[in-house]
Amino acid sequence: MADFQLRPLDTGGVFRESIAAYRHRFGTLIATAAVLDLPYAALYYVLAKEPPALSTIPTNEELSAFLGAQGPWLAIRLLITSVLFAAVIRTVAETYAGVESSWRETTAAAISRMVALAVVTILFWSGVTLGSALFVLPGFFLIVAWSATLSAVAIEGAGPLTAFARSWMITAGRRMAIFGILATASGLVIIANLVLVVVLSGIFGFLLGDAGSLLASEIVWVVTQPFIAVVLAVLYLDLRVRKEELDTDWLSLQISATSFDS
Repeated sequence: MADFQLRPLDTGGVFRESIAAYRHRFGTLIATAAVLDLPYAALYYVLAKEPPALSTIPTNEELSAFLGAQGPWLAIRLLITSVLFAAVIRTVAETYAGVESSWRETTAAAISRMVALAVVTILFWSGVTLGSALFVLPGFFLIVAWSATLSAVAIEGAGPLTAFARSWMITAGRRMAIFGILATASGLVIIANLVLVVVLSGIFGFLLGDAGSLLASEIVWVVTQPFIAVVLAVLYLDLRVRKEELDTDWLSLQISATSFDS
């Protein structure tokens, strides 16, 4: 078993630990992402209509038509992503606590917090969207200040409002470092997505036709999205070690208290 210790990390350390945790629990993370998202992908392929085309500068009517067609699917995907992130965050925290739970256990624990995660998802993206509309920068600020919200729900069992308050508190004083780490991680995932989608779309498109592109996108999503959640988990643990002297015993107690079986 890999040795994961709770300790303060510099920027390079966050990425090294994130990559190590991603590799160490790769099977669990991929299984979690696949189980949560594959049913959505299948339903989207069968039921979703072709989204209306948008011009270079879309009109209000075009945007309304597009959101009317894609809005419900986007909302479902955002909720699935929040549940996935919560499950991955819990997997990483349990790894640091010396627990090797299965994807079934961490996924069940995340699903048991579905209502709280749904509220967090709505509030988070409403705030970020509004902040982005106000000169863009407030949106980025809120993404950073609220970056530990899902972790507070998944690990501490916090309610939505408490989770936002916890994130605001523990990210204070480290927000520039967090922004740099999240921007870098997001950039790496975007590049990986672009490269892998092009490669896999070519392969699957030749074999499966139109369904090939959807399958390629889904495989890439399942492989890459958990990495962002792993980074969020490592950041959250680092912040709590720095500010609250979090140790393995304390982390283990919180995980036990918020387990699905409790």
